[in-house]
Amino acid sequence: MTPEEFNAVFRAQLPEITRFLARRLDHSHVEDIASDLFELAWSKKDLIPKGLELPWLYKSANYLVANFNRKQAGRNRLLSIFERPATAPSAESIALADLELSEAWGRLKFAERELITLWSLDGLNNAQIAAVIGTNENTAAIRLTRAKAHLKSILVESENFNDSETSK
Repeated sequence: MTPEEFNAVFRAQLPEITRFLARRLDHSHVEDIASDLFELAWSKKDLIPKGLELPWLYKSANYLVANFNRKQAGRNRLLSIFERPATAPSAESIALADLELSEAWGRLKFAERELITLWSLDGLNNAQIAAVIGTNENTAAIRLTRAKAHLKSILVESENFNDSETSK
């Protein structure tokens, strides 16, 4: 498929794809996901069956939306740690929470802290993280998953330790 043919076929699909994405995402993300979708379509243009471009785009858009929502949910869970509570916690609970998070953060390797920071605070995706750390996207995704799991296990371990100490 030539660039001109691609442009003609896929430009005609843009309104349908935009509506499809707008029903599934916040409007502020529609353009970005649509851009990612058409970038993907361009890279796979010779594999898309002729006449089935729109269904292929819908199917691929569903995957991109699911991935986006999964990433957002993970980010939101991690960022919720830093949110202000709805009620004022006791001074002791603040000190303990900050201390536990600080200790858990300190127990992570530098590379793990860097990955989590790039993902949660800087909002980078796996491809961008891969570019920052100088590896491929899959390796970056695996390392990030492991770093998050390690942080979680340290926090859970700390919570379990504190529970056993208070029951004595």
